[in-house]
Amino acid sequence: MDSGVRAMVDAVDEARRQLRENALPKARDSGRDKVPESEEAVLLAALAGLVEAVVELADAASDRMATGDSRETYVKVARRLRDQPGYLRDDAAAVARRVRGPR
Repeated sequence: MDSGVRAMVDAVDEARRQLRENALPKARDSGRDKVPESEEAVLLAALAGLVEAVVELADAASDRMATGDSRETYVKVARRLRDQPGYLRDDAAAVARRVRGPR
């Protein structure tokens, strides 16, 4: 696989592995202290960045597909996901405002 697909798949697999091995256990650990209010919005912003990277990858990969149907599939994936980071950032801002309280 010298088309660069292996590198893309490996990078996505590594990100998924890191999330499952490092982030999920911490999120699921009910014995840990609650997240400090000042940090509540940080994870939403990080998730927005992650989804943005997925959109960028789908966009870039669409140009590399050999068949029109596959290109269209990747374009649809990017289109479906494109708005999600904005929603996550809006939610992060709302959490930050709520935590900060009225001024």
